[in-house]
Amino acid sequence: MMKQLIGIIIIGFVLLGCAREPGVQKQSLQGENMISLSTDGTARSHEESQSVAEQAVKQVKARNEIRDAVAVSTNRKLLLAYQVKQMDRFRMKQIAKDIQQQLELLFPDHDVTISSDLKLFWKTDELRGKIEKDHMSERKINQQINQLKRLSEERT
Repeated sequence: MMKQLIGIIIIGFVLLGCAREPGVQKQSLQGENMISLSTDGTARSHEESQSVAEQAVKQVKARNEIRDAVAVSTNRKLLLAYQVKQMDRFRMKQIAKDIQQQLELLFPDHDVTISSDLKLFWKTDELRGKIEKDHMSERKINQQINQLKRLSEERT
């Protein structure tokens, strides 16, 4: 009788532990979509229209090799982070070169910074969220973009 009661309690704990698994799987690096953005991957500010960032994300997501992309922009700067599908990671340098050229042709008056680094992707998405939530000024956005740009250059 006591063994059955202990068995039922253990099974109860196991079931409670498994109840959160779908949420944990989204955060897992082995999950199919590492991060699913709630919007189109761009940030909006009441002072700065993010149309450049929206166009950049749209162009990059149209590529077959790209899983996800997120971007922020100001009048003169564009920061875009992207994730490459697993089987296309063998061609990372060529993909980065193609995306850089594509964005520089589309936005010649912007200083374009791109990165496939996952940490930079997360930081860019975090900045996008802050811009939407806090309505940051263009000056603060530029400072944050410069900080993330330095981070991307450190990693290279």
